[in-house]
Amino acid sequence: MATPDELRAALAEARADFRKAISDAAGAWEKTPAQGEGEEAWSPRQAAEHAIAAEAYFTSAICKACGYPGVDRVEPAYAGADEAIRAFDEVVEMCNKKLQYITETDLEKSHERFGTVENLMQVNAGHMREHAAQMRAVAGMA
Repeated sequence: MATPDELRAALAEARADFRKAISDAAGAWEKTPAQGEGEEAWSPRQAAEHAIAAEAYFTSAICKACGYPGVDRVEPAYAGADEAIRAFDEVVEMCNKKLQYITETDLEKSHERFGTVENLMQVNAGHMREHAAQMRAVAGMA
């Protein structure tokens, strides 16, 4: 089992990669891939808007599993990468204020959809990496 600090570090690394991907995709913000359906057909803007909102969602799910209040819901709409980066930084700060309190005991607690808090934190980090790669691929930087 990973420790809370290891999980927070993995999430921080995935978030840093995601933040850089937003910047890397700035020139292709509204570009969609030539092929794909559903999420696979999203522009960097759509991927960023989804993933930034999901950060708040995942943190609230973790909080719910642990038995305390989550964070505010995010309704993203970012005209450009700079705006998305600013919003992402705000969401990360809001989420970190909750996630800093996750303990070893909390990691074993369960969410009805995602399983343990440990699993949920891993899913969150993977989600960030997945959408970072998606944005880079559309921008031709993969």
